[in-house]
Amino acid sequence: MDNQLYSYEEACEFIQNKDMKVIMKRDEDLNNICQFGEHGSILNVNTLLYNRYQLHATEKDYNAIKRMAESENLAIVLRETDKDEIEDVVSGYEEVGSKAILFIKNGNKLYQLNETEKNLPHEIIFFTNENLDLIVECISENEISASKSKAAPQVVKYVKPVEPELTDDEIKEIYPEGSEVAHTKYGNGKVTSVSSGKITVEFEDNIVKILSAKICIKNKLLSVI
Repeated sequence: MDNQLYSYEEACEFIQNKDMKVIMKRDEDLNNICQFGEHGSILNVNTLLYNRYQLHATEKDYNAIKRMAESENLAIVLRETDKDEIEDVVSGYEEVGSKAILFIKNGNKLYQLNETEKNLPHEIIFFTNENLDLIVECISENEISASKSKAAPQVVKYVKPVEPELTDDEIKEIYPEGSEVAHTKYGNGKVTSVSSGKITVEFEDNIVKILSAKICIKNKLLSVI
């Protein structure tokens, strides 16, 4: 199955555009993670190797996301108690790019997915960018709810500087239409069009990707051969 999920850099930009406080880092095992706040849930984004996202969730986020997923008829709670059994089930949903959201209560200890803090006992695994949007929105609502419940002094919010947008003509100077290019994830391809800040590239095996020019340039993901 062709992997349509965001790369780590794309996922980070997506979350930042939601105006959420996140800590971005790579751990010793080269997993790419985003932590929501200083002690919040952790999103593992390793979509170069897997067609899945994985959230190490706090109790509050786990319950809120589960309620949201149940309301959308997306929630599946895994009852398996063996690590290999769980991986087999997860892989089955992963192979078909399922729209389901899988919940493993106390999964971080049972599954031993990583050595996260004790306040992140649960695992949530999902397979689409649409579900990433739903889950990030749910976590954002949790943060807003928590901040309103605290009688704390008003804090001046840091606003990330907005980088100037490139025009299509400026993008074409870097990636001319018809040029041969190489992508760090998708391999070699050909630029077929540039429009509205997006680059359309046809890769091998007739795989067509629409890429953000801003992300490609900033993170050096795409180069002209």
